[in-house]
Amino acid sequence: METLFIQRIQRLSRPLDVLKTGEVPRLKPLEDIQAVFFDIYGTCFISGSGDIGVHTAEPRVEALTEALREQGVELPPDLAAAALDRFYELIRHRHEDLKANGIAWPEVRILDIWEHWRREAGIHVNVPQLAIDMECRLNPVWPMPGLLHTLEQLQAAGIRLGIVSNAQVFTPCLFPALTRHTLADLGFTPAACVWSWTLQEAKPSTRLYPLALRAFPDLEPGQCLFVGNDMRNDILPAAAAGMKTALFAGDKRSLRWRREDPTVQTLQPDIVITHLAQLGECIP
Repeated sequence: METLFIQRIQRLSRPLDVLKTGEVPRLKPLEDIQAVFFDIYGTCFISGSGDIGVHTAEPRVEALTEALREQGVELPPDLAAAALDRFYELIRHRHEDLKANGIAWPEVRILDIWEHWRREAGIHVNVPQLAIDMECRLNPVWPMPGLLHTLEQLQAAGIRLGIVSNAQVFTPCLFPALTRHTLADLGFTPAACVWSWTLQEAKPSTRLYPLALRAFPDLEPGQCLFVGNDMRNDILPAAAAGMKTALFAGDKRSLRWRREDPTVQTLQPDIVITHLAQLGECIP
């Protein structure tokens, strides 16, 4: 399945440029940082929609029609629109089920949703290909400027690396598909990579960050830095876990200050960066 995901991402992806935010970096030395954890969408990768799964209504029908056509299935636009309504209804129902089981911030396993949808629709397609094709069309991504250099610099300095991301099963494949390096190549510790789809729980849940920190039991949370683009989803729960925080303000599409959200109005990240390479200036 990984090979399929990588091939489809490479086929459907095109270079993207960041949209300047106009933010001014707020940098300072962060002493004794031994590990850096990253968000993925909007931080490591430019996200055309601003985040995974955030899709506007207009292109959805065209994306589904094209994705099905690539597998030899023709679906008229009116039927495609109705089919998509059912697809998002299935997501809502799954969210409701998870909330009823005590998960405040539910996450679906998107392959399960597509398989349920396919069976109801009576359509015979490769579900993993359909899922990644839809995501690539609705949320195009491209490596953030400075990503590889920054990760290689951190790895060379002996900094341990991890991830906490709202993501799906195909998300780790963005690295080999678009950077030609696997997560292992780049120094990421597998146990320090927490993906929302595996837990069926999404950020800003505070449960994800302690799980990631468990990968480095010899470190204190304050020796770990989290880098993300969203004050509520990234900075708030990372700070609650005791981590140092860096707000990534490098792309207008995905920067989320959430200034109207009362949960973050008094919260300040330790640093604000507008380019990933600025991390090197803050970690001695």
